[in-house]
Amino acid sequence: MNMENNRQNQSQQIPCQQPYEHKPLFALVKRDIVFSICAVVACVLTAIYGIFGGFALGYTVTSVGMLCLFTVYFAKRGKVSAFSVICGVLVLANAAVFVCTTNGSVRFFGVLVGFCLSLACLDGLVADRTRGNRETIRLFYRAAATVEHIDIAVKSLFSDRSGNKKTIGKVLVGLLCAVPVLIVVIPLLRASDDAFRGMMDHMFENTGKTAFKAVFGVGMSVFAVSYGFSLKTGRTVREKEHKFAGIENVYIVSFLSAISLCYLFYLFSQLAYFFSAFKGFLPDGEITYAQYARKGFFEMCVIAVINFVLVSAAMLLAKKQEGKVCLPIKLLATFVGVFTLVIISTAISKMVLYINEYGMTVRRVTTSAFMVFLAVMFISVILRVYIREINIVKTALLTAGCVVLLLGTVNVNRVCAKYNYESYITGRHQTVDVESLYNLGDEGIPYIVKLANDKNASVKEMAKQYLAEAYCYDYFDDVEALKSFTVADLQKREADSEFSQFSLPRSAAYDSLYIYLEEHPQFSTQCRK
Repeated sequence: MNMENNRQNQSQQIPCQQPYEHKPLFALVKRDIVFSICAVVACVLTAIYGIFGGFALGYTVTSVGMLCLFTVYFAKRGKVSAFSVICGVLVLANAAVFVCTTNGSVRFFGVLVGFCLSLACLDGLVADRTRGNRETIRLFYRAAATVEHIDIAVKSLFSDRSGNKKTIGKVLVGLLCAVPVLIVVIPLLRASDDAFRGMMDHMFENTGKTAFKAVFGVGMSVFAVSYGFSLKTGRTVREKEHKFAGIENVYIVSFLSAISLCYLFYLFSQLAYFFSAFKGFLPDGEITYAQYARKGFFEMCVIAVINFVLVSAAMLLAKKQEGKVCLPIKLLATFVGVFTLVIISTAISKMVLYINEYGMTVRRVTTSAFMVFLAVMFISVILRVYIREINIVKTALLTAGCVVLLLGTVNVNRVCAKYNYESYITGRHQTVDVESLYNLGDEGIPYIVKLANDKNASVKEMAKQYLAEAYCYDYFDDVEALKSFTVADLQKREADSEFSQFSLPRSAAYDSLYIYLEEHPQFSTQCRK
């Protein structure tokens, strides 16, 4: 009896384990199989010609192809949201960025922003669930959650729900069985015929690198297929509803009041310092233009980020009545937003002062673009306080897409090179930094070529040195093997470049180098010395 009672007590103490949730396979049709095959091919091409192809023309073509593939697969009958359409248009437009500029930062943010816009576009094709800020954020959560369906997506390609093998699985087994035979047969055929050997050598040149890129692309395709199957069938992670009534408004009002009072005193104490930027002269004291502009930027950046978090958290956590925030919180949030806009506008003015004095660089232009992005975000935050329909997340996505598109198509590197060159030629600046032009990459080469004929002997010599460095290290892999590099050599070098690495700045750089070599045929001999 005691033993039975102990067993009963132990069984009552042990919690009941939740049964394992079996995830069923996807019920795939021929359309899904075709999509998966196309996705594998598209991802492999993206890896070879896009990601490992230098993020130039290859990435433009493959990114457009990927978007079109998913768009056709997700195509449905019915109305598509305007936000989804705008995101798709921005993705296609941003694809041109990788052909128009060689700036690494612009390309990096082009990839990041383009990826986010693509997710927003494709999610809107399946279902319109992005009406509010939280719903917009959840679309990224849904995309990330599809990763847990990778195993089910792969299994669904090779067997159905009854466990029967599919044709694609049988084909794969047959191909794998043929590999050992091909390993023996291909070397024999290669040794028997010179033409076949030459063709195979050309096809499998750099086999190791190509194989690594292809494997990387296959790995990408696993995520792409899982994302496609999961989103199309609506098999995403169920989002739990959180019941949160909000924090008492008195806490938030007190907190924002203290912050706002501090900012108010700060404005009064620094009024002359801030607004002297608008008058075009420096504040009193030992401070340079560089220190003045940089200090304004870092102040703006830190304060803007802090204020954005404060206002967003206050609006999110405040206890609402009939879905509306109380008036004191609205007024305090508005003050913080307006204060931040003042800081941003002052910092932009300081940056203009900095550029007029020391010239234009990529970092200064991109910094100014970031300031404009922050200003748009805070305008949307202020409007969101009074207009509930304003979607801050959507505004951030679209604004970021427009900023990257503008920086890329205008080509910030070329703008900086042209501005600094013309400032020197017109006499606005007494000197020109040839090294900075060289560091701009392909966009700086045409202007270095022009400076190689400059009247100033020191500038002319410096331009020739960097032009020689460009020839030796940027446009020829093995310049020591060449007795000279003529126009024909340079044209052959450009023709041998992979199409995926094409960009408009590099084409313009080659054209300017052709002209210089034709005018100075002896330069190649001088360059090697």
